[in-house]
Amino acid sequence: MWSDLHRRMASAAKAEKGITGLETAIILIAFVVVASVFAYTVLTAGVFSSQKASESVNAAIDEVRSSLKLSGNTIAYKGAVDLDGEASTTADRVDSVVRIALTIGVALQGVPLDVTPAYQINETNNNLELSGDTNSLVINYIDQKQVISNVAWTVAFSGSNDGDFSLEPTERAVLTMWLQDYKYDAIHGLYYALGTDITDPFLDTEADLLGNFDLFSIEISPVQGTPLFIEKVVPQSLNDIMNLR
Repeated sequence: MWSDLHRRMASAAKAEKGITGLETAIILIAFVVVASVFAYTVLTAGVFSSQKASESVNAAIDEVRSSLKLSGNTIAYKGAVDLDGEASTTADRVDSVVRIALTIGVALQGVPLDVTPAYQINETNNNLELSGDTNSLVINYIDQKQVISNVAWTVAFSGSNDGDFSLEPTERAVLTMWLQDYKYDAIHGLYYALGTDITDPFLDTEADLLGNFDLFSIEISPVQGTPLFIEKVVPQSLNDIMNLR
């Protein structure tokens, strides 16, 4: 009897050891699988983070390479603005700043800038007219009374250029912002006129005109890159040509 009981107990012990060994093996395999998945996840996250960091750096470099710089003085021009739209009389004309010019360049050796203008100077009569093109470079005019989004502007290159509207790192472009419309009358010639309403890119009333001691800002925004912001004050005396400090 005791011998039979001993054999049964020994057999149960062996079976228990076998089950324990199998469970241990399963746990070890599961641990290896989990560790492998975790390592793969960490590795993938690291690669993704490196790619995103690289993309961010490249984007920042492109942003800097596309930035603008001011390459000269800011010049304001005085003109007599016709208040009633009648080119035949000069009695109701008021002197004010009618246009502002500045020279820009690309900040670093890099990406050319599209300076195709929406306005141009008529080659025959020298008046301001639409160019027929769409500008990608947006220039905003801001003063203490108003904001003109996408103010009328023209471009002329200073020095050598290759004949297109792509501003290369070795080129300089003179941007002229027109605060008043510059019209031509067959009898009375050229004159500055007020805008008609908020849909045009000009100052519309006598109260809006830019005069003595007025503070104004110009914001030049390319499609890609950092905007160029210029803030100036009109001097005490209005001269035909004024170098703004």
